Amino acid sequence: MTRHWRKCLWVLALYGTCATAQSGRGELLYTTYCVTCHTEQLHWREKQVATNWTRLVAEVRRWQTNGNLDWSRDDIDAVARYLNILHYHHQLPEK
Repeated sequence: MTRHWRKCLWVLALYGTCATAQSGRGELLYTTYCVTCHTEQLHWREKQVATNWTRLVAEVRRWQTNGNLDWSRDDIDAVARYLNILHYHHQLPEK
């Protein structure tokens, strides 16, 4: 029984580390390339475009294209996750 709990704690710790690392990457990209134009007001405006997770990812993809940033799918996902944690709180799709 103890071994089972240790394994569960290890998996949770590993997941938390991975999620934090991806969130850290998203924060780095966002603060480096986006925060100059995209203030906090953008994320709290009444006519919010990113009304769910799919739309949030699409908006991150659209803006990185407009900025000629050439981000990978992982970069786009990391920024979307960072913004979701910080502002939107949309439910993520099941993997």
